[in-house]
Amino acid sequence: MRRLLLLALIVTLGFLLRFVYLGSVPAGFTPDEANQGYAAHSLLKTGLDEWGLRLPLTSFRAFADYRAPLQTYLIVPSVALFGLSEFAVRLPSAIFGTLAIIAVYLLANKLFPKTPQGWPKELPWGEINIGHLAALFVAISPWSIQFSRTALEANFASFLFPLGLLFFLKGVRGNSRLLLLSAVVLGLDLYSYLAAKLFVPLFILAYLITSRRQITKDGLRRLLPFLIVFTLFAAPLYIDALFGPGNVRGKDLAITNFSLGNLTTISNEQYFSPLNTISPQLSRIFSNKIVFTFQRFIGNYVSYLSPTFWFTEGGREITYAVFPGYGLLHLWLLPLIIFAFYRLFVTKEKNLPLLLFWLFLAIIPAAITKEGYRPNRIGSLLTFWEIIAAYGLVEIFSKARQWKTPQGWPQGLPWGGLVSGVIILVSLVSYLNLYFFIAPAKYPSALSFGYRDLLAKIKIYSDKYTTIVFDRGSQAQIFVAFYNRLDPTEYQSSSATWCCWPKSRSTQTNTPPLFLIAAAKPRSSSLSITGWIRLSISPLRLPGGRGLPRENSSFWICSTRIVWANIPSRPLMPVAILSPATLLSFGRKKPTPHLILIF
Repeated sequence: MRRLLLLALIVTLGFLLRFVYLGSVPAGFTPDEANQGYAAHSLLKTGLDEWGLRLPLTSFRAFADYRAPLQTYLIVPSVALFGLSEFAVRLPSAIFGTLAIIAVYLLANKLFPKTPQGWPKELPWGEINIGHLAALFVAISPWSIQFSRTALEANFASFLFPLGLLFFLKGVRGNSRLLLLSAVVLGLDLYSYLAAKLFVPLFILAYLITSRRQITKDGLRRLLPFLIVFTLFAAPLYIDALFGPGNVRGKDLAITNFSLGNLTTISNEQYFSPLNTISPQLSRIFSNKIVFTFQRFIGNYVSYLSPTFWFTEGGREITYAVFPGYGLLHLWLLPLIIFAFYRLFVTKEKNLPLLLFWLFLAIIPAAITKEGYRPNRIGSLLTFWEIIAAYGLVEIFSKARQWKTPQGWPQGLPWGGLVSGVIILVSLVSYLNLYFFIAPAKYPSALSFGYRDLLAKIKIYSDKYTTIVFDRGSQAQIFVAFYNRLDPTEYQSSSATWCCWPKSRSTQTNTPPLFLIAAAKPRSSSLSITGWIRLSISPLRLPGGRGLPRENSSFWICSTRIVWANIPSRPLMPVAILSPATLLSFGRKKPTPHLILIF
């Protein structure tokens, strides 16, 4: 009973850290979140996604890619209960992030069922074990908190994989019925995020190969139902990935998709190599696409094993509220993890191979993509380090009780527990201050901050303009639809004509920017999306020759006469005068008022 009470307290703490101000922190709202929220809204109202497809099974069409479907379907009941809002969109991720605490508690106790010798079985606040510590570490993990507070598909692996692994281990070593439940949970994990489609099958395959003797002894028939059910879940995904559009994003990000810069680098290495003076064919042996790909894979793979990535630098993008200069994990976990691996190898822990499979295979999906240091692509490790650190802390305290302390030095475990508690508390408070108070002001553009206020400002001016044009049209339309709660049938009828929209993702400098066109309905606060056009507009200039700062979090409202700048902490103010001829009338003979938004 006391164990469950302590677990309940830990889960309550994790719940509060994930749910307090969920709709407003992080301050912004990403296009991905808005896209999944509106897709769920469209499914709820019409049974079709925003592109007019009925109940997509393997993937949802997004901007220039296709998304895993699980989170979108989980958002549907949330939107039904709370309406189309930031809170409703983020709610499923927060729930699964909280449930992950319970899954980790159960899995850690399954992996390390025996209490180490010397560890006190009874403490004043209840009977504590490795599961409690692992659950606590997950509850206060910066990585888990950040992912749970955004609608991010990778976060679902923090619950689904530990739970599926728990059922798998119990099924293989005991109750065979749990194997079927494991197949269902791990099968659902495949639909949670693209990386899971590669990691989960590799993990199962590695376990089956290394445990083949035990499997042969117990009989393959015991595992056959698991394999059949898991294959039924996996088959539609891999068919879609091989013959459909489901792997568009994966192919685009793969390190085998060479850019012009990559090909130039390979060509230069061949040309400037001393071996080229002997024979061009000789230089190509060491400088070619295969060698280049292998080098990138090794570089990416090693980067995800770097303590710098995990404990000090964190991700290289702040799109998912991962802050530069602050690690994904608390720094005090590092010595615990180091000592844990030391003890795991020294004691020859029976589950060490399984833990190593988890670690080294989960990195592969991230390592085969172009950019490194992307926390969302390595989401299968979301709870791994916390389990390892919990084992390390228990081992440290177990060994500490056997050490002889100097005369006059405080005796007993409570002192060590008190010091550890103070370190954890200070670290947590410091992180929460950064996340809830400093980050919204320091990184306002981290999650596309400003769209909510921008659309609200548009409603004020909607009666004065016949056409509204949005910069970055490949994503802006979803904010118009989301914040205006656009009728899904209207969106679906418009999206049917957007045949060329995927090409807008091009970053070539000679490609004109894509602008979204929305019609402002007279005497109404709503907008209707009418399509896209490409415009080549000369850069706007401020008085004195300065250009508009396109890279900051400000957005600019331009009329036919005045350019307005809405800068955070400053009032709306006119900064320049434009000629009516500067703006296009989109085929009309007479210039009509337009509202051009550049952000």
